[in-house]
Amino acid sequence: MPGQGQWLVAPRNQEFEQDIALALGIHPLVAAVLYARGFTTEEQISDFLQPSVDKLISPDMLPDIGPAVERIVEAVHRREPVLVHGDYDADGISSAALLTRFISTLGADVSYYIPHRINDHYGLSSLAVEQAAQSGIKLIIAVDCGVSAIEPIAAARAAGADVIVVDHHEPGPHLPEGAWVIDPKRADSQYPERDLASVGLSFKLASAVCERLGLSQQSLQRAFLDLVALGTIADMVPLVGENRILAAHGLKLLPHTRKVGLRALLEVCQLNSTVTASDVAYRLAPRINAVGRMADATEALELLLTDDEEMAQRRALRLDSINRERQQKQNGIYYEALRQVDEEMDLAHHPVIVLSSPDWHLGVVGIVAAKLLEKYHRPAIVLVEEGDQARGSARSIEGFDIAAALEDCSDILARYGGHARAAGLTIETANLDEFRERINILAAQSISPEDISLQVRIDAEVELYEIDAELAKSLLLLEPCGQANPEPLFLARAVEVLDCQSVGHSNQHLKIFGATDSSPVECIGFGMSREAAWIQRGSPIDICFTPEIDEYQGRQKLQLRLEAVRPATPAPRS
Repeated sequence: MPGQGQWLVAPRNQEFEQDIALALGIHPLVAAVLYARGFTTEEQISDFLQPSVDKLISPDMLPDIGPAVERIVEAVHRREPVLVHGDYDADGISSAALLTRFISTLGADVSYYIPHRINDHYGLSSLAVEQAAQSGIKLIIAVDCGVSAIEPIAAARAAGADVIVVDHHEPGPHLPEGAWVIDPKRADSQYPERDLASVGLSFKLASAVCERLGLSQQSLQRAFLDLVALGTIADMVPLVGENRILAAHGLKLLPHTRKVGLRALLEVCQLNSTVTASDVAYRLAPRINAVGRMADATEALELLLTDDEEMAQRRALRLDSINRERQQKQNGIYYEALRQVDEEMDLAHHPVIVLSSPDWHLGVVGIVAAKLLEKYHRPAIVLVEEGDQARGSARSIEGFDIAAALEDCSDILARYGGHARAAGLTIETANLDEFRERINILAAQSISPEDISLQVRIDAEVELYEIDAELAKSLLLLEPCGQANPEPLFLARAVEVLDCQSVGHSNQHLKIFGATDSSPVECIGFGMSREAAWIQRGSPIDICFTPEIDEYQGRQKLQLRLEAVRPATPAPRS
């Protein structure tokens, strides 16, 4: 439906734009985007556009960091065996790779364990704890998991092992007893950045160890910020503050990484001279996540750890093959989920989508939940029925804390955990109907109709003559873009349609040639061919877009990548 949803356009302050452009030597529309996002001083904008490692916060402010560092140093000096226990997604795998490599270089004997998504469930594995006890391991470092692992950590402590937890998930009402828990989301944490990914926290722990041992921070950054960028962007944490600094510097290192396995994966993804946040999010991370969804995530960790060129190439190709299999299964489940929503749900009275089936694959339901959220703009929970239990994933919108909602339903859940926007859960199938009812009652109390309406947030309204190749290149200063720092969006009104056609494979994309006055533009809307049905040649439309440089066969041209289109509407009176 053309014009669906709200287009929320930020007001412009052209005097501010010109002042900042002159002071910092940037394009006025870059200043306009930052003004729309709350940057109101020259210093704020300068710091944002030039993310510096000198601005990183001291890890000493993290809870439990001091005793955790001392315990690692003790293990290194004694040559103790250490177990690094990760998680099966890209953040957990890159975290485990970072700490395994780092502690090994210090001289410790490090082993690793990545749980199997299907066999082990989420979190610190009781089997891993038991095997560690049998092997005489006295130090376990749990990364991207552990903050809610009360029983496994109690078992580890009973077996005589110390436990360090490096986790960014929301803690439950009680922390694991006897463990050092490095989590900025702890109620008693004084650390100013709550939203570091676990790989960022792992880097912070390594940084604190380097500080304790008098080792070079610059060498640490060169060695590991590539992994930090990978896990940070993959986990979709806000790319502002420290996350922006870590990701920006890590992206610069990725094309030159010395890690044989990571280099092989870059080659499989055909990434060479530059790597963007989008490349990580849509090419690298899915291949790492796919093996955790469809097979054994240990393969991905071993790819990031190997120094064997032949093994790296084999593993990278296998991850690529598994990712194609993941895409096929995901698409099948997604279309079945859409059918369930259409035939079995009344969205007007259900702010939360809760779907289940015994025929779905547990490894991909989280992605399906995310796609349902994107399509319907409301929380989505997708579960796989396995006999008398159902397991799955939840994804939520801003303003509805899904982790807190699951806590409120904890009396009918067998397991649950996560954070405000994403979580996992296990429930008795007999409780599914009650769970659907209760989660929707909770959501109805806090979600307004505006919260679940489609909203397009636009940084500035522009005239087409303001849009040129220089702007498209200048907008790269805003990279890396992602959560909390999306790609810039502009609105141009009353663009006359000179030509409109469906293009690409299966004609799924939309190509528009348009103009206002004497300013012609070429627009591409990926996956937007449905809009061609109502767009008429010669008619005016409003377009929401991101300017970019399209390069083909060595030639560059400006194009506008469409986010949304609608029939032309007059600008509101000021």
